Amino acid sequence: MPFDCHDRQPSRPAPALTGARTLFLAAAMLARGACAQTSADLTLVSGYAMRGMSLNPDPALQLRVDHDAAGGWYTGAFASPIKLYGRGQGLLIVYGGRAAPLTSRLSWDAGVSRTIYLRNHEVDYHEFYAGLTLDRVSARLSYSPAYFGAGRTAYLDVNTGVPLGERVSLALHGGILHPFADYRRSGPDRTDLRAALAYDTSDWRLQAGWQTLMHASDYERPRARALFASASVRF
Repeated sequence: MPFDCHDRQPSRPAPALTGARTLFLAAAMLARGACAQTSADLTLVSGYAMRGMSLNPDPALQLRVDHDAAGGWYTGAFASPIKLYGRGQGLLIVYGGRAAPLTSRLSWDAGVSRTIYLRNHEVDYHEFYAGLTLDRVSARLSYSPAYFGAGRTAYLDVNTGVPLGERVSLALHGGILHPFADYRRSGPDRTDLRAALAYDTSDWRLQAGWQTLMHASDYERPRARALFASASVRF
């Protein structure tokens, strides 16, 4: 279905794995013409996880703002409270890029993001990403020259959404983080898997599901909880 000025691009960096409504509902991106739009999501999550690692085990309120411009260009920001090294602080992720169609079913997306820890700037990092979306399946490769301040990594993630009814869908995610030799906590590739049931209305999205992480014994941050839930409102 073609997008108009009131639609939102489904492909974005995925900072909030427990709350971002667009992470799993991938669909082909089509050109928007010369229109611009700003939108936002306010999400309550049972716990904040990024790539299978817990950044906040407690319930948290998160905000995400996206601005889509003409020609497929976009910018955005995501903010969440987190707990890092035993103390609470804020996380901010800013990103920008461009998405455009290749065919009626296939589209591409590329950009850069910056992750900022408000009280631990030594672990700030940026990533360059590029991906493809074919119908309901999307794949993206992200590269960081200093992931979490520790060295080079690459992350490949694949997402899809399976409709189960008019408002209900099954959201599936798989990701592999590969640390290069200069990564100071280098170990085996880290794999995260995730499945969730999602219920959508025009303004609300409810999610509940399961997630797991493999080969993470050499990482100092705890694994995400296996069960999670979130509620998002869009405006």
